[in-house]
Amino acid sequence: MITCIILAIGLVLQELRRANKHWLLWRVLAIVVACVGLACIALPLSYQIRVALKDKHKTTLLTEGFDVDSLDKNAKQVTFDEDIKKAFPHVQLITPKEINKTDQLHIYGYGLTGSDLQQLAGRSIVFHQANTPAGTTNLSYTSRLKTGDVLTVQGSFNNTSKQKVKLVLKALNTGLDSVIVAPKSGSTFTLTTLPKTSGRVVYTLTSDGETQGSLPVEVNPVKTLKVLMLSASPDFESKFLKNWLSGNGYAVASRAAISKDKFTTEFINIPQFPLDRISASTLNKFDVLIGDLSVLSNLSDAESAALKQEVTDNGLGVIVKADSAGGKSSWLQRGFPVDRPSGKEPAPATLLINGAKSLNKLGAGNAYINYQNGTQPLVTGAQNHILANSALSGSGKIVFTTLNNTFSWMLAGNKADYTTLWSALITKAARKSNDLADESSAATLPVTGQPTQLTVLDSKRLSVNINGDNIASIQHLNIPFEWDVLYRPTAVGWQFVHQNGNTNWFYAYPQTDWLAIQAVAKISATKNYEMLNEKTDIVTKQIQETVRINVPKIYFYILLLAACTFLWAETKIS
Repeated sequence: MITCIILAIGLVLQELRRANKHWLLWRVLAIVVACVGLACIALPLSYQIRVALKDKHKTTLLTEGFDVDSLDKNAKQVTFDEDIKKAFPHVQLITPKEINKTDQLHIYGYGLTGSDLQQLAGRSIVFHQANTPAGTTNLSYTSRLKTGDVLTVQGSFNNTSKQKVKLVLKALNTGLDSVIVAPKSGSTFTLTTLPKTSGRVVYTLTSDGETQGSLPVEVNPVKTLKVLMLSASPDFESKFLKNWLSGNGYAVASRAAISKDKFTTEFINIPQFPLDRISASTLNKFDVLIGDLSVLSNLSDAESAALKQEVTDNGLGVIVKADSAGGKSSWLQRGFPVDRPSGKEPAPATLLINGAKSLNKLGAGNAYINYQNGTQPLVTGAQNHILANSALSGSGKIVFTTLNNTFSWMLAGNKADYTTLWSALITKAARKSNDLADESSAATLPVTGQPTQLTVLDSKRLSVNINGDNIASIQHLNIPFEWDVLYRPTAVGWQFVHQNGNTNWFYAYPQTDWLAIQAVAKISATKNYEMLNEKTDIVTKQIQETVRINVPKIYFYILLLAACTFLWAETKIS
């Protein structure tokens, strides 16, 4: 600095002695600027600022699916996953509670599960999401079925390869249904099958031979119901149906006309009572009424009014069998117009029952039902003709069918198709119970070693026992009959939930099942957490420190060059 000051004084004195005084002031200013710039180049000039610590320190949390090339190599790298630690020894293995609260947390990969995110205690994060993985990314199916119900599996599959992928639904290593997914696409799929056995069954979904995951299904017998049968005459159809109902534990009361105002009655698994007149008290004893259209159309006004009130107000189900003598003015046939084309009767064909094909063919006759808005077809035959249709009627349901020779299946020994057909019709029509049943279901995909939240429905005081262990539960704040139970399965397979004398089941998946679904769930949970905690931090007041910043020398080089250029140019001009 002394050297530059002496230099500046000497140069200014020389300018004062100079004869040409025209640009004196500007030349003196340029000399001072040049000397100051020279001094600043030589001196280590700097300044101080206050910075937040979280802007300075960055922690990179690695989760499954992260891209190595996208990482900040200068940031501290940590993980909660032991597999990532084994693959990358330099990464530090920690728990969520060990993350420095003052560090800025960046999460790379698929993200974290809901339970891990809860341990972050609401601190803000920056999520660097990985691409959606290949495989089944979404899945939906009914895990609890009744005998005769069709298992329908729907979902989405992300095919990232350049080849087609074949999805196959299997049971006992046997393919039941399949679908092809185009290359480089994400598309939806639907697979169906009719379970042949009851009980707990585990299906699997494979893609080109590689297992995607398990599909646990519980097939329960159809609930024992009370059925009232009203027939125009004793015929084979009514006889075989009555025998099948009684053989499957149904309570059956049957009345068949043998002449005008004379009937033959039969009671199976139910006490006897008069059936000459149909009253509201009589109908209230049953869950389903199965009757010929001709009989139901010719009921007295009082009987018809009682039937209509029991269906619309109290939920009684009615299965109407169309016959040639049936009147078309009955309220039971509204919405079910029957077409009876003349000509040769169609050849026997397979039926589509609730979306699944029958194993054997059946001659369905010429009659079929024309579709009307507000109805739901249950059984279709050749040329997609509707043979059984259903509709709501107040609180109850009406099922209308033109099938009158299903007994031929039983004569041929085809009990499976007969059971499937009538189970579907009766289940659809049956009166629904208003009593709350004990039931448990998993709110998340139960994976071994990970906490799973179970939702238990129970109208009584709750006592939950899972696999022999008593588990505490929390009652829902707004729904008094709903309880939440947190459980961590330790073994793969079926787990039983025992409550108030009833037993329900759920399935615990291995950690290798449905990897893409697990990844998508983590991505969704982490994105939601990031959005909800975007402007919050566990530290209410930012911790700051003083940092010294060096002034770039380039600015002083420019000052020195500009001043010297002016002095040189002025000398040349003068």
